[in-house]
Amino acid sequence: MEKKRVLWLDIAKAAGIIIVLLVHTGRSFGPVSFFGGMFYMPIFFVLAGMTFRYKPEESFADFTKKKARRLLVPYFGYNLFLFLFFFVKNDLLAGQVSAQSFFPLLGILYSRNCLFPADAPGNVYFMQILNAPTWFLTCMFLAYLIFWLLMRAAKGNMKKALYLNFGLLLASVLLHYLCPVLLPWSLDCALYSVSFLMFGSSLARRELVEKLYRKPGILVLLAAAFIGLSCLNGSVNMSVADYGRSMILYLVIGGLGSFLVMEASLFLEKHAGVFAKACGFLGRHTMPVLCLHLFVYSIIETILNIL
Repeated sequence: MEKKRVLWLDIAKAAGIIIVLLVHTGRSFGPVSFFGGMFYMPIFFVLAGMTFRYKPEESFADFTKKKARRLLVPYFGYNLFLFLFFFVKNDLLAGQVSAQSFFPLLGILYSRNCLFPADAPGNVYFMQILNAPTWFLTCMFLAYLIFWLLMRAAKGNMKKALYLNFGLLLASVLLHYLCPVLLPWSLDCALYSVSFLMFGSSLARRELVEKLYRKPGILVLLAAAFIGLSCLNGSVNMSVADYGRSMILYLVIGGLGSFLVMEASLFLEKHAGVFAKACGFLGRHTMPVLCLHLFVYSIIETILNIL
């Protein structure tokens, strides 16, 4: 899967990024926003697990370098562009350069939208230069490294890795309820998201997406469970550690939603022709869309206001 693109995987990525684009318009799209919000972050972790391959011969340093090139280089590159753009526009050209002008650099280094959970009084908001969505890249980077270490400790055995993952999940729950601040690079979220990576890896090993595609009755039951559990848990926002009513329940919901999207993506691959290929193209280019869509939204809004 690493060397040959699988179209339905790219289509699933496209579904996730489309929901991101809709949610970040600031408008409500009813059930699309609510139910899409249940999977639009987990699906990227699940898909990463689908394509993850643990290689015993690969060193941790080599793996880290590979993921740093894939995730951290774009993270700092896009964020540097956004910082320089707004620094020049809002501070340098206006002749109002001050210490506050460089505060966004702290946000880039901390890589978290805010210091405390959402709606906390006196919260500190870091990522204010239309770069808030980029938190995901550093979180994914840490999740990858933790998952690799988990697989190394389990010597590639998925059953042993599953047992070890319970410890990571417990740590993420304890951090959520006991730590008063949101950790840099979304470390708490990364520990939690390893479960989604493991879920995706298990799906790939057992080829469950392909096998259950031929069992529509089971898929209908899973869809009903996803809808019911989503309504029970309530809305979520992983970027600010909001998991609804239950972190554990959201693991089930996020996994179910991601799985159902992949089943729908497989259907599109088989029956949607050109539309499926167009979605696949979008899925192959989610990085720039994720990092720059708020900036593009701002440009469009400015143009519309001028007109």
